Amino acid sequence: MSEDGAASGATKLTRTEFAVVRAYAQGMRPVDIANRYLTDPDDDDVLTEHQAITRILSLRDRLVQFALQHDRPEIAEMFEALRGRSDVGMTRRVDALSSLEGLGQGRPSSGHEVGLWFGPSLAKRLTSAGIHKISDLAGLANARGSSWWRAVPRIGPKSAEVITRWLIQQHAARKDTNKALIEAYIVAPSDVSRRPAMVPLALGPGMTHPVPLELMLPHGDSGPDAERSDLELVRQWLDARPRSPHTRNSYRREAERLLLWLAQERLQMKNMTAEALQRYAAFLRAPAPASFWCGPASPRDRVHWRPFEGPLGASSQAAALRVVRAMLKALSRTGRIGDIRGSLEVSIAQADVVESDAPDALKRNHIDEFLDWLGTQHDAKWQAALAAGLLVRDGFRLSQLACLTCGALRMDGDGARLDEDGAPSVPAVVAADTLAALRTHWVRRGFEGSPPAAAALLGPLEFPRTRRGLAKRLAGSAAGYGASGLDQLLRAAWKTFVAAKAIELPAFTPRQIRTATA
Repeated sequence: MSEDGAASGATKLTRTEFAVVRAYAQGMRPVDIANRYLTDPDDDDVLTEHQAITRILSLRDRLVQFALQHDRPEIAEMFEALRGRSDVGMTRRVDALSSLEGLGQGRPSSGHEVGLWFGPSLAKRLTSAGIHKISDLAGLANARGSSWWRAVPRIGPKSAEVITRWLIQQHAARKDTNKALIEAYIVAPSDVSRRPAMVPLALGPGMTHPVPLELMLPHGDSGPDAERSDLELVRQWLDARPRSPHTRNSYRREAERLLLWLAQERLQMKNMTAEALQRYAAFLRAPAPASFWCGPASPRDRVHWRPFEGPLGASSQAAALRVVRAMLKALSRTGRIGDIRGSLEVSIAQADVVESDAPDALKRNHIDEFLDWLGTQHDAKWQAALAAGLLVRDGFRLSQLACLTCGALRMDGDGARLDEDGAPSVPAVVAADTLAALRTHWVRRGFEGSPPAAAALLGPLEFPRTRRGLAKRLAGSAAGYGASGLDQLLRAAWKTFVAAKAIELPAFTPRQIRTATA
């Protein structure tokens, strides 16, 4: 996209240009105005009346914009037509011109339309993308960072350069009352590669900004202190998890969030009581101060990187706490941070009680209707959702289901049991209806008889055309749903169920399949 030269839609008119509009308002013939003010004395060409009127009206349009920039709509309306020739109308226009001529160049306000400050081409592209006001533009930039322009069709790097530099200029000279401005971390596209790199920083309450896990240093005061121990244990825990890169990145994200929060709270992992976990859950709902914790997605090696883009939603909070509890349990079992499993179980039970007792929580009959509806669906993905939902009802967590293979099941009469050696710390009993749903799911995956022991307990039939999807396709039957994939599957099934029933129900999370009360 070529650069739009008219970055600013209207600047203050010169004294000569004001004289042109004033003469036209007073009734002077356009040709005479053009010959006096708009032609070069050394030029032999003479403007026609049409050319003269065109130039005069273009100046009139700039003057109207200039008046609107200064919040003077009455003057803008006065010059919209310029048809009146009465003495009263003429005097009013001349007086209005004099008042505008004494004003300085205007400054943008959050409520101004983008068309007041950008040329027609840029303004049209912005409004087509739903960006109508300066506040919309600044809000998009603050939310998306320096690459905000990639979300706007037909805005390329050159146009983004023009717009971003204009926004930066307003930021540099802003008034305290002007809220429609970009944050300091947003730079023009040509300056992205020159943003300062992040350097390693010691964990502690005095950190000026957060750093990612790979750049964390132990607290510098006491050598191998608690922060060093916590940091080393977290890194060892991550290294011991033979997960896919996507899953490991999600584990790393939650681990670094916890370490940063502990450093700010002057705590150690061994201090993670049920009450501390509740405080951490409240922090995830509203990280504060936002300037320290939150920012748009950005490279991990740049100083404006932040561990949050904003407060986490209910499902993201639950996923984050599952990872934290799994990590703390694993470290507690090894004896490296002391036995805090009791506190963890209390925090989980409290979370379940809070969720089930909430006034807008789903009830058991809603969940039963949902599972019954899934049982009537013939689509393969909804049959997988049914099996996953019934397993969650039986007490399994999505993170556990993502790790199970078919070989972990042992038949037990009409139901089945899980081999504790193959699947530790999971519920032992699988109900008969759950086993029936699993068998239907296996048949759809091509396992007519007994499935291979190494096959994932729950697996999709189709994989996305991504690098991760290709890797799972190559893995064959061993490729199963991850925890996030199961979460998305159940949420998508719930949305389809609610739409099919045309009913309004409270917000849904997969955990409520287990915690919903009568």
